Amino acid sequence: MAKQLPAAVSLALSLTAWVRPAEAFQSNVSLGVRAGTLGFGAEVVTALDERVAVRAGAGFLGFDVDLTGRFGLAGNRTAELSLPTALLSLGVEFSLASGLLRAGGGMVLRSNDPVHVITYESGASISIGGGGYRYPEVLTVTTTMISGTAAPYLLVGLGSNSGSGLGFVFDLGAVVHLSPRFEMTATGDPQVMSSPGFRADLEAERRQAEEDAATFVNFWPVVSVGLRYGIG
Repeated sequence: MAKQLPAAVSLALSLTAWVRPAEAFQSNVSLGVRAGTLGFGAEVVTALDERVAVRAGAGFLGFDVDLTGRFGLAGNRTAELSLPTALLSLGVEFSLASGLLRAGGGMVLRSNDPVHVITYESGASISIGGGGYRYPEVLTVTTTMISGTAAPYLLVGLGSNSGSGLGFVFDLGAVVHLSPRFEMTATGDPQVMSSPGFRADLEAERRQAEEDAATFVNFWPVVSVGLRYGIG
């Protein structure tokens, strides 16, 4: 019996060592919901200590924005912007001051690229890259913003990531697109679409669109509000 005692003690100590970190881990986990420019969804935050936390979330956009008549768009046409269906985020945050102010960064992964489509209607007079066209020579022009499926983000926030109970959080920051570019395609009369002149005009329009939207394609704003509940 005496020979078995050290083994039993060793087992008990091993179980205690495993249970305590599990309890500590559980007491520093927060579940939350959020709404903002990264979508509407849920997140999990694990506070590693009083200063550092790991944050993971999933947001869903997946809707279209009608831009018809906005930004100086001429008549006899409609415009629609399709946003990514899902945005996943994973990052590290550091608590500052009293713990209510946070700063952090990480990566955002998106399910698909934003797509802008202009659809022309009967009577439309169309200018593309300096060239003049009319409906139905051109039926649609589609612009896709391509910057890869992942991009880094930086943010500052209000509200603590640690502690039990209900809390309010607010985030402000930006997703930084490292190498954004536009891809532009069109549909219409096959002879017009395949002509060297139209292809040159479409490329000139693509370059001009990139220049006009330089700030937008390089930075996606992060504005988010949410509620978290600390388990403990």
